[in-house]
Amino acid sequence: MKNMITNRIVSWGRQASCPLTTRFICQILMTSPSALRSPSILELVPCNLCGRDDFSVLFNSPLRVSEKDAADFMASTDRFDHYGQIVRCHGCGLVYANPRPVPRQLQEGYARTEDADYAREASSRSINAHISLHTIKKFKERGRLLDVGCATGYFLNAARLSFEPCGVEPSRWAGRFAREVLSIDVQQGSLEEADLQDDWFDVVTMNDVIEHLTDPRSCLEKARRLLHAQGLLYIVTPNIASLSARLLRGRWWGLRPAHLYYFSPKTLKAMLAETGFETVFEKSFGRIFTYAYWASRLSNYPRPISAAARTLVRRLKIEDKFLYLDTRDTIELCALKK
Repeated sequence: MKNMITNRIVSWGRQASCPLTTRFICQILMTSPSALRSPSILELVPCNLCGRDDFSVLFNSPLRVSEKDAADFMASTDRFDHYGQIVRCHGCGLVYANPRPVPRQLQEGYARTEDADYAREASSRSINAHISLHTIKKFKERGRLLDVGCATGYFLNAARLSFEPCGVEPSRWAGRFAREVLSIDVQQGSLEEADLQDDWFDVVTMNDVIEHLTDPRSCLEKARRLLHAQGLLYIVTPNIASLSARLLRGRWWGLRPAHLYYFSPKTLKAMLAETGFETVFEKSFGRIFTYAYWASRLSNYPRPISAAARTLVRRLKIEDKFLYLDTRDTIELCALKK
């Protein structure tokens, strides 16, 4: 089995005109035994922005690929390692994971995901929804709103005070929660699979979603078709060009196994322009979470740092208190359909 997988992936490496070497691919397989469970676990992809397939390797953390390990697909995961090989396109500068798990495996992983920790921060996520809506209402105050990758529906629940909300969500558990608990219209699956009417929506939102998509360019093109003329697209995504990303490099929190694309403001705006959008607003995005949640985000860093943060929060008895942080490494962007 191992030889069959190695031969197949090495064949891909030889066919692609990129500096992805046979030696590195074999290293992925040997350092990640769980990756041997499927004969079609990894694939090489060209740049989603300019189409070129030549790149430079930025970071490399052995990819842990297992269909049984759904923790990497959770929005609340604190796993920021084992993200594979991260590369930068020589043509346009887009940063992305290459090679990566095949779309089928990713789709199945998201469909199975259940994330109790996500629900435990319901109050924080509802507050963060209103932070996003404050920006959205600068351009659209009401109308039909579609949230792509809507999770349990907290954002849509906040949005329905002003908008007619509906969502698309790959997780069966999260979609069921949104429908049954919050009574929100949510279709289970991907945006490509969703039964939605063109020229129907006033706003389409992608909150921490575009970095997970296997083909963000196609999803942006579909979002454009779904929007009215001058409809608004709202995006929140990690910023690979931020100071923290440049300082922390391969230890940056934004590098995760479930993230496939790492945008900078420059590459995101370029992709939006090529898919028929005009960027009208862009800044860094801050969030509100409990002190306990923020401290848990440090668990992947050196133990003395993470342990000290948790101890301090516990001794001060502020675990459930809210803290707003803008670490300047997340992009908040609005674009209008041209």
